[in-house]
Amino acid sequence: MGTRDQVSNSSQGSIIYCEESRRLLEAFGTKVHQLVLLHEQQFLAVTAGDLDCDRFDLLIHMANEDKHQAKYLYLQHLETHGCSKNDDIYKS
Repeated sequence: MGTRDQVSNSSQGSIIYCEESRRLLEAFGTKVHQLVLLHEQQFLAVTAGDLDCDRFDLLIHMANEDKHQAKYLYLQHLETHGCSKNDDIYKS
């Protein structure tokens, strides 16, 4: 397991995240960003009157699947590793 870093959270005290958790969250964020960029490109194509703007549909579908996969990998890691639990648990 990776090292644990504390992140301040005023409503719950400190929350602990490991390196793998941070990596998975960053990967999820990247997938979300890629999906948003595709939506933006499709929007620009639509507003420009591009009659072939539906070419983005499959790319958006695939990017959405990638985003979901990254999300659930991250959530599964949090569940199994427990690295997002309040640090009071680790004091016991």
